[in-house]
Amino acid sequence: MEPQNPRLDWRGTDLRGVNLQGVNLESADLRGADLRGVNMSRVNLRYADLRGASIQQANFQNANLYGAKMQGVEAQMTDFRGTDLRQANLAGAYLDGAMMSGPDIAKLLFQEAVRGNEVKEPSAPEYTKAREIER
Repeated sequence: MEPQNPRLDWRGTDLRGVNLQGVNLESADLRGADLRGVNMSRVNLRYADLRGASIQQANFQNANLYGAKMQGVEAQMTDFRGTDLRQANLAGAYLDGAMMSGPDIAKLLFQEAVRGNEVKEPSAPEYTKAREIER
């Protein structure tokens, strides 16, 4: 069950280049935050709200983004390899050049996501260009 109230309110905060590796940000409100180049590896962002955030070139390797609201995020060249993105909503996200791998990629909510995303299938040896996802 999704928590009702965010634990942390960082709406619109400029966190460019900050190292948040391993931090617990469960249910945090990061709407519109500037997280470009941030190290978010192994961060717990379960049920976090990142709608409209800028996360270009950030490192989210092995992070927990289960149930995260990520509509409209700018995530070009962002590394999501090994990240738990189950139930995450990426509708309208800009994912050009983003790297993703794992068994649950096919279950993501990609409605209206920008095409040209690099997605690594669990069984594929190379990154492949994902096709534009239709509604």
